[in-house]
Amino acid sequence: MLLGTAMALVGTIVPLSSATAAAPPRTAAACIGDDGGTQKVQVLYVRSPAGADRYAEMADEFAGMATEIGNAVNRSALKTGGELYVRYVRNSDCTVNIGNVVVSSTTNIMEYDSVVQNLRTQGYDRTDRKYLIFVQTARCGDAAHGTFESGPSYAMVGTNCWTWPAAGHELLHTLGAVNRSAPHGTPGGHCWDDEDIMCYDDDQNTATYPLKTLCPKAAENDIDCNSDDYFSANPPAGTWLANNPRSNAAKSPFLTSVTKYHVLYTGEKAVTTARAGATGYVTKYQSELGWTAKAKVVTSSSSPFYSSVLAVRTSAGTRYVPPAGVPRGSAAHVTIDMDNVLDVKLCEGNADAKSGCTATWW
Repeated sequence: MLLGTAMALVGTIVPLSSATAAAPPRTAAACIGDDGGTQKVQVLYVRSPAGADRYAEMADEFAGMATEIGNAVNRSALKTGGELYVRYVRNSDCTVNIGNVVVSSTTNIMEYDSVVQNLRTQGYDRTDRKYLIFVQTARCGDAAHGTFESGPSYAMVGTNCWTWPAAGHELLHTLGAVNRSAPHGTPGGHCWDDEDIMCYDDDQNTATYPLKTLCPKAAENDIDCNSDDYFSANPPAGTWLANNPRSNAAKSPFLTSVTKYHVLYTGEKAVTTARAGATGYVTKYQSELGWTAKAKVVTSSSSPFYSSVLAVRTSAGTRYVPPAGVPRGSAAHVTIDMDNVLDVKLCEGNADAKSGCTATWW
């Protein structure tokens, strides 16, 4: 599916076919996740002086992994009515900055503590940094259990685990996940309620904390499958995360709800329900960073249905649904970033059954 047949350029409706030709000059874009704060995640590529320099080969790959981690964070925030982005150190063109670091010849590149010690001597010890390290050695991942509000903390993955889920797992450890006292926490700082990116059988002993699939419909790398152990943008009052905010990585200042980018085009479309009483509005933007979209559903105060559900389907088939619906007369927002195909479906009635859904997709 292509984007809509018309987009707005500085308030003027222009056909999509002519939009590219009419585009204004490219200007420096403010970055997604850039709210002007100093607490950020710094991505590093680290190797020994004896190792081949793979920076040119891998820098874009590492930046892509960082972006995937950010997307996963935002997907989890959306589940609880929020919008969150990782505050990465970025270049002037908004790409994720990848530091190129060579440790000393006396550093044991296989050992986490040895690498961290050398990084500290090179100045990578800022209290307003979490360091996500891709180290060039055949190992997997390690991270020290950090606090959600300060650094320095170090998440390290070796070549055996150069994937975004492994890197995201270790980065979440630096943000404090998972408190062993969480409802499904384990002594090793993980969880046992799968599917979840942080769930792991610490001691490989089925008699202690065996993994249980409590979120069977979740993706394997979802962040906090039931939003009750270590990540919730809006934890309900009285829940464990509401009572233990310092164990909630979603409240970390290394994440932000601010999204700033230079908009080139914008267009809005209304999606009306089959039943009277609610309308969905979908807005799509184009920036230097790609396409982004925001959708909201507004239910009339006179609607006979108490709640409305907005389902959003991207080209990857992922759906985002506000978990409890929307009270009459209010609005819910769902945001999907960096996607050039977006479908929106509006439902009324029971949030679980998705009854009363329209057949209108865009």
